[in-house]
Amino acid sequence: MLKKVLLASVFALATLPHAHAADNISPWSALAKADLDFVQQSIRDNHPGPVDKENAYFKAWLERGYAEASAQAAQARSLGDVQKMLARYIAGFADGHMALNFYHQSGSMRWANMIVLRQGGRYRIAHSGRADVPLNAELLSCDGRAIDTVVKEDLAPAFLNNPALDWIKTELAPLVLLNEEVRPHAEYAACQIAVDGQARSVALQWSDIARNAFYDQLGRVRPTMDKKSSITQVGPQQYWVRLPQFQPRAAEIEELKELTKQMAGLRDAELVIFDTRGNNGGNSAWGNDILAALYGEAYIKQLRRRDHGYAEWRVSAGNLEHVRQRILPMLRQQYDEQSPVYRVWSGMAQRMQAALEQGQPFLRQGDEDEIVNTSGGQAAPLSKARAALVTKSGCASACLDFADVVLALPGAVHLGETTGADTVYMEVRPLVLPSGLARLVLAQKVYRERLRAHNQAYVPGRPFDGPIQDDAQLKPWVLKQLNAKASD
Repeated sequence: MLKKVLLASVFALATLPHAHAADNISPWSALAKADLDFVQQSIRDNHPGPVDKENAYFKAWLERGYAEASAQAAQARSLGDVQKMLARYIAGFADGHMALNFYHQSGSMRWANMIVLRQGGRYRIAHSGRADVPLNAELLSCDGRAIDTVVKEDLAPAFLNNPALDWIKTELAPLVLLNEEVRPHAEYAACQIAVDGQARSVALQWSDIARNAFYDQLGRVRPTMDKKSSITQVGPQQYWVRLPQFQPRAAEIEELKELTKQMAGLRDAELVIFDTRGNNGGNSAWGNDILAALYGEAYIKQLRRRDHGYAEWRVSAGNLEHVRQRILPMLRQQYDEQSPVYRVWSGMAQRMQAALEQGQPFLRQGDEDEIVNTSGGQAAPLSKARAALVTKSGCASACLDFADVVLALPGAVHLGETTGADTVYMEVRPLVLPSGLARLVLAQKVYRERLRAHNQAYVPGRPFDGPIQDDAQLKPWVLKQLNAKASD
């Protein structure tokens, strides 16, 4: 109820004309400063970064970025000004596990009547409302700047300010010829395109478009991936295992449990293709359980122990409440209370309470190996199935944890797009801003000595240059690649 009241007040402000520079106090400025202060204090109190001696940049941006954002907040005269300021502050941490999700955004945007997608490292026109710009034309530059530079300078600073990461370029490509209030930029006069290898210039014509209309059109050229998990036989002793998520809800939980049970029936398979397109993370225990059902729990634990890293939780009252109120109830849906996984987390809640009372900044996270005695010998896999991994650019968090293990399997093949990348900060939880404008997502723990480096992505040995979401093009290509490799 409170959130609805706050949002109603915000919408009432949005109907007022922009405040004049001569006004002594802008209601937007006061709202912006209150939200900014809440964001900074929440990060300071709950995120590992402010007390992480191994990351000087994080602590520096917490203060320097706050000073820059405070100056912007003082000048806020509209909802868009508030959102742009908050977005740029969060983006400056350059962390995929730090985000703002806005509940309200302007219903109207500006566009050049084209939508761009990035495929195989190239920016291509996926939708064109112009007769002189054909589909699949390559977009080379706008107003004399290469498109990678446009993404870096105009879009990334309000999204995630680390444009060197490949997945950010792919994610932001559809917004290159779009101008919206959170990421406003000059409307480019002309762009260079290449058609059949011939480059030429096209003058752009900008116009208004409803937000819903734009995203409806984007959905037609880049359809959302189905979240249904499944196993499909695609050839003799060959199986396609679709894993589009590790954060199931309601009936999806039972769906993933059933798939996990069925994996043991594939132990005689020659090839198992794990398709993680659309998987942005969630609970890494799902991926571990699925692999353990196929190859054996002891063998998968053995592969995971190659990584001698460990996690430390930032100790805070808010993080403790999240473990008790969100994580433990979620685990009760997946496991019984006597399972090693549940017992580890239950014990961690007790240890965090003690650490909080003692004023400790960090608490080392245990794992189920501390509950279950594991043999010291070498475990053999229960299946000799070759593994293949198909990824999309958004693969992150628990999806990357899954990739860590799959790609450690002997002979595993990686196909598709370059994955996303994680910093060492993980395990997010949400907080609603005082204004009700947005939800802040922040990490609670930090990995130490992780085998996969800070912001390291996985680059496929067999990259797919076509539309990654198109089964009709992707699946035959994957099978051709894998069957050709088997016959080598």
